[in-house]
Amino acid sequence: MKEENLKQIHNGLLEFSDLFHQKISSILNSNISIDYCCNKNQNKALMILGRRGKITPTMLGKSLDMRKGSLTTLLDSLENMNLVFREADEKDRRKTWIYLTEEGKGYVDSQMLQYEKIITQAFDSLGDKDVDNFSNSIKTVISIMKKL
Repeated sequence: MKEENLKQIHNGLLEFSDLFHQKISSILNSNISIDYCCNKNQNKALMILGRRGKITPTMLGKSLDMRKGSLTTLLDSLENMNLVFREADEKDRRKTWIYLTEEGKGYVDSQMLQYEKIITQAFDSLGDKDVDNFSNSIKTVISIMKKL
């Protein structure tokens, strides 16, 4: 029974990934701001930082599935746009934290408002029951993924 469930999970994750990139990811990766020309990885990094408040480069790299060299280039570009800053950890000199600047927080807030409008429009065609099911399902998936 478990083997069959694991096979369904494997296939379901592949299908979810495909559908997510077709239907949702393009919305989330778009640059809505007229003040900045952020690419999709820069946008993703900023949205992750906006949710977490601070993050280490290692954790951000894992979240973005990026290698160290590419991540350094991405962070340098965001620093040059005055959207993020890096700060050494007070207790561990080997650790660096990445934070949003005030300008970065404003950018993320503006992007999030636009994303919420776009997601609302995308889900408008669904009935209340489908939206409730999706909301509950995504909460369950997130909860289980955090346990892995």
